[in-house]
Amino acid sequence: MKEPVFSRILKYMLYAAFVVGLVGAATLPFTIDRFFFIFRTAASLMPGYRAAILPFLMAVAVPCLWVVLEMIFMLNTIPAQPFVMRNVKALYRIGVIFFVLAAAFFLWCIFYYFSIVIFAGGFLVVGSGLFAFTLSELIRAAVVLRTENELTI
Repeated sequence: MKEPVFSRILKYMLYAAFVVGLVGAATLPFTIDRFFFIFRTAASLMPGYRAAILPFLMAVAVPCLWVVLEMIFMLNTIPAQPFVMRNVKALYRIGVIFFVLAAAFFLWCIFYYFSIVIFAGGFLVVGSGLFAFTLSELIRAAVVLRTENELTI
């Protein structure tokens, strides 16, 4: 089966997002200093804010890059057979990662610095995790139906 155009475009966008995310994560210690120099926010003037925000952003960047890689691997299965158990497990892992990220966002808001944007982002990530779990179950049902159809033929 030929790969659909939109999935090919999405795959290239994910490749670009992965490279940009990797470069962004690698240069984060330098860019955060430049950001604090240019934009003097109330949070950046708090003592120890850089020491807290840098590990938080690095800890958030790694799971985000993992999600992008999982999505690239899933898109690579579209031309051959997208309804495979590997995609079910990948979507389940993505859902778990989203819930861990949401917990990190909420803990950041509760214990360190409350920001309505980070708090709202946490709810967005929870919704994305629920969506990933739902897609995981949907593809699991498709895998079961496909295997049952293969057995009856």
